Amino acid sequence: MRIAGVIAEYNPFHNGHKHHLDETARRTGCDFLVVAMSGAFTQRGDPALVDKWTRARMALLGGADLVVELPALFAVRTADHFARGGVSLLARLGAEVLSFGCEPESLSALDEMRRALAEEPPALQAAIRLRLSEGKSHARARGEALSEHLGIDPETVNAPNTVLALEYLKAIRSLDAPMEALAVPRTGSYHSKALGEIASATAIREAIRSGQAEAFGAMPETSAGLIPSGGDSRLSDPSALDNLLLYRLRAMPAAEIAALADMGEGLEMRFKKLLPDATSREALLQALKCKRYTLARLNRLCAYALLGMDRALTERITLPPYARVLGFRERARPLMRKITDSGQIPLVTRASTLSEDACFRLECRATDLWGLTTLDPALRRAGRDYAEKVVIVP
Repeated sequence: MRIAGVIAEYNPFHNGHKHHLDETARRTGCDFLVVAMSGAFTQRGDPALVDKWTRARMALLGGADLVVELPALFAVRTADHFARGGVSLLARLGAEVLSFGCEPESLSALDEMRRALAEEPPALQAAIRLRLSEGKSHARARGEALSEHLGIDPETVNAPNTVLALEYLKAIRSLDAPMEALAVPRTGSYHSKALGEIASATAIREAIRSGQAEAFGAMPETSAGLIPSGGDSRLSDPSALDNLLLYRLRAMPAAEIAALADMGEGLEMRFKKLLPDATSREALLQALKCKRYTLARLNRLCAYALLGMDRALTERITLPPYARVLGFRERARPLMRKITDSGQIPLVTRASTLSEDACFRLECRATDLWGLTTLDPALRRAGRDYAEKVVIVP
């Protein structure tokens, strides 16, 4: 039984994702395709466009056989934690291959970049330290130093998919996971706002939220049909959490802000100084932004404040403690029996068995918080993690 794994957000599932799953199945000849998918919030700290059960159904209809949830404790984190959580989860589910998308121009240089980061020669270390001393974020400092060291275009090194690909390779090595890597060239630009048969998730989300029907041409019919049927009330509105965020941060003592996961030393005082004049999340982020702190990192910190994700929790739980099933195809039942029999990680289909788990309690907070970004009364109710059934596709 050959299993291939994918780590994804599917926000939402589009034609590029379908191409990736199809290519993964073709190239690996796998019997089953398993996806570790983020839940209510994305890696950047934003609420997903639609809920995780809808996105799991999209993935199953698009070619996945089993979708498990990458817990928020790892999904809403920096690339290294995101990758480590996903790789650990898939490896213990028995995946022999990790497939990921990567910009075509990065493919030939990927292994060279991985080797340089693994060995980190003195010259590269010095170049990273120099840029850190200039106040640049670690990701930016590492990317610029690496591009200079290897003579590679900085845009190639710092492309989001390249950054994640490198972290996947590092995680496979550091966890000693019995897993090979498969890089599938992605189509289209990560940041492009153009719509067409192949479009970025960013462009699709913006088009859907603004009512542009062209967005659905970039998605498989099985995905597109799951969004209009629910209406706008089932889509998240990220700005709906602005007031709650400002209230929460203003009420938090500096020491409590400092205790949030991944909070930089002294950054809590910058928060407290700028919070009184901030009237929205975006205004706060723009005021906080500087060379050392990127918008993505600051946005995640805001999500941590809303979720109550502190350093004590992230340091205590360093790998996903369970594999919670969001959905599966009927044909995947033998796979699920095999995973259960192997005992490498609990495969959970009944949420009630996780009620005392700290990682899952955070997940429930994330789901409940996500619901408040919608206008649909059914989605705004608390406790959906216990009430929703596992998605099963024939």
